[in-house]
Amino acid sequence: KTTACFLIGLQHLPILDWYTASMHHDFDLDAYCKRIGYDGPKTPRLETLCEIHRRHPQAIAFENLNPLLHWPVPLDAPSLQQKLVTQRRGGYCYEPNLLLKHALESIGFKVTGLAARVLWNQAANAIRPRTHMLLQIDIEDAMWIADVGFGGLTLTAPLRLVEHTPQATPHEPFRVTR
Repeated sequence: KTTACFLIGLQHLPILDWYTASMHHDFDLDAYCKRIGYDGPKTPRLETLCEIHRRHPQAIAFENLNPLLHWPVPLDAPSLQQKLVTQRRGGYCYEPNLLLKHALESIGFKVTGLAARVLWNQAANAIRPRTHMLLQIDIEDAMWIADVGFGGLTLTAPLRLVEHTPQATPHEPFRVTR
């Protein structure tokens, strides 16, 4: 039985791909892995994605103090690593998901940034702005979504991008709908 359902509208963010592609040389994968407690293989396989996705939100909390305090929220790789890895703070949506994007691409995954319309506690036909970010990961001829930055509803596992199919996660089943 599916007990939770995300309703999101997805759109590819090509500008994000260009922006983050130039940042990988600044990313310290070993420090990231140490921060989330991951010491497994660094190979672009589904098992690796699942374990990193499970560990990331356990180690890096959802936090939105910077916007609340009107402090800047830089999204470049060195700033993300400084805040989320070195200072051991958390971040909101874009920060943990971009950090995860850098980590996965450093391992060799093909990752695409997506913008989403969050329809949680909204009518199914509501048209909301695209204010959330999540990731699409292409693995073994299948598309998966990962989201480690959705606060109390953060996924604990990636979801295969197939509609209406309940998918087990460490917390509860989820399904993707249009």
